[in-house]
Amino acid sequence: MKNLKQLSRSLICGLFIITTAACATSINSSGNESMVVKRQSLPKPDSVLATMEKVANWQIARTQYMPHVGRAQKGSESYGRWIQGAFYVGLTQLAERSPNPFYETWMGYVGNDHDWKMGKVKYFADDHVIGQMNLWYYNRHNNNEALVPVEETLDWLIEQNPTNSLEFIAGRNKDNVHNCQWRWCWADALFMAPPTFYALSGVTGDERYIEYAHKEFKATVDYLLDPKTGLIFRDSRYFDRKGKFGEQIFWSRGMGWVYAGVVNSIEALPQDHKYRPYYEDLYLKLTAAIIKRQKQDGSWPMSLLAGEKDKYPESSGTAFYTYGLLWGVNQGLLEKNQYMSNILKAWNVLNNSVHPDGKFGWVQGVNDKPDVVAYDDSQLYGVGAFLLAGSQMYDLTSKHSKP
Repeated sequence: MKNLKQLSRSLICGLFIITTAACATSINSSGNESMVVKRQSLPKPDSVLATMEKVANWQIARTQYMPHVGRAQKGSESYGRWIQGAFYVGLTQLAERSPNPFYETWMGYVGNDHDWKMGKVKYFADDHVIGQMNLWYYNRHNNNEALVPVEETLDWLIEQNPTNSLEFIAGRNKDNVHNCQWRWCWADALFMAPPTFYALSGVTGDERYIEYAHKEFKATVDYLLDPKTGLIFRDSRYFDRKGKFGEQIFWSRGMGWVYAGVVNSIEALPQDHKYRPYYEDLYLKLTAAIIKRQKQDGSWPMSLLAGEKDKYPESSGTAFYTYGLLWGVNQGLLEKNQYMSNILKAWNVLNNSVHPDGKFGWVQGVNDKPDVVAYDDSQLYGVGAFLLAGSQMYDLTSKHSKP
């Protein structure tokens, strides 16, 4: 079963017959570039789930042949790398909530077709995120083939125990990454790798994975956290860089990777683990810093300190923040009445980013800083972020709708 492009069409359009939208040709809609915020009450869970499935269906039909966009290194759109891996993290959450078995079946087909391999650079955090899908699938099917590549990769890295500086210096090594990326020297890494380590500890009972990941996670936060704003720099190159409005640069999606990474780390840690208070405290501090940067339309600017000057409603960062805020409300860490107005405004932005055919727009292309975005821009990691946000909205509305 090697032709996944054909398989995605046949599974979606034939075996499960989910929706006609997934089988249709993408509509090249120009969209309405003004996000009009309307008063919105809590949506119905069935509506949330239907939108999640619509977006996922559109993306699955195109997972293997999305265009290469933005500043990504060639090959990073391949299976096992971060672009697809971030999508599958979100898809696992839809699979847990949808009564349709297609999503879980699809991940099984994809994983088996690629021998459940991790990314090609064993120490590179971006190549670890796919392991979160592997471990999720292992937990549900006891599939040892999904587990072994994750164990082998993370065991090897712990044995190496790199001590490279976290300073992000120009120049790439033979693996086409920066030497500091032996460790988690950039914000994105905190979404990609730590939850994988913590989940593997949960599967194996081996505390080594938690100890290693916590040491590296804390080192990264201590290095990249700006005490003045409470925000996290994308990497050390941005300590002194200014944006186009003269603001200090804090990249929205970069901060979103961190925020969602903290949430997913907490989710993967045992309830009574000694390190959970650290992550819960960090989560609350990041929430306080993030919430004050939300724009009037409900989105977050690509450059967080640019405020209303940054007029476009970038959806990937907004989705990660919506996910984290909803999760906090669902867990009782955030007061619902205090945050629901912010959440519903953000959810409205995300819904308005969904094209009629299910394409999820307003996703900034691959980058490491604020740049440009348009209604037609989409990518797998943006869909993954939307599915994470949708999963928590579905949980909230499901509880709300119970008699």
